[in-house]
Amino acid sequence: MKYGIMGAFIKFAFAKTAFDYVGKEMPETDMASYKKRVLKEYRAIVERTPGIGSMKDNMFVMTMYAGAFLIALYKEADGRMDEEKLKGLVRAASFCPLMVMAKKGKSAFTKKEIETRTRQARWSRDHIGDYPMNWYYYFETVPGREEYYITHKQCGICKLTAREGCGEITKYLCMMDYYTFEMQGAVLDRTKTLGYGDDECNFHLMSRERAAEIGFVRSPDAR
Repeated sequence: MKYGIMGAFIKFAFAKTAFDYVGKEMPETDMASYKKRVLKEYRAIVERTPGIGSMKDNMFVMTMYAGAFLIALYKEADGRMDEEKLKGLVRAASFCPLMVMAKKGKSAFTKKEIETRTRQARWSRDHIGDYPMNWYYYFETVPGREEYYITHKQCGICKLTAREGCGEITKYLCMMDYYTFEMQGAVLDRTKTLGYGDDECNFHLMSRERAAEIGFVRSPDAR
């Protein structure tokens, strides 16, 4: 991938929140050195990762850059970022001010959103040979309802963490999905996740209103 505008944007969006979190939770860290190493590694990860198309065709381009930044934060912590700290970091980055601002007031169920997801899901399957690092997935709406299903058969973040030798963190990065959809007024239920070693990610999304209508209770097997 090219570092470019998207690489700089993700750094701008996440850096302050992420570094503030690490400084607070890991006070023994030499933050000046850590910041330099993270930013250098982030750029290196981006530049050695094969592209997955344009933002116009693929909304997951931003997700891949975000994944690269989180991987760099983890790798440069030199094994000192345990499970709880990693979970906290992912949550903090997900709700960083710029990302909240970008999602504020935007619904996951608009006509434009549905059309975009329908088109891009088809594109992902038609072009997986051109972009093997990409996601491969299906998108299915529930007619007349603010509800839909996304089924990922391949995941770019799983591929990226494997490529970077840190597959153990994938399941924690997957938690970003819950936070992202929450900011768009959606409720996510998911009982299978590629990041956990399952054969697919079975997203079930619905609006808060739809969830209340059917008395939705999150599955005890949610991941």
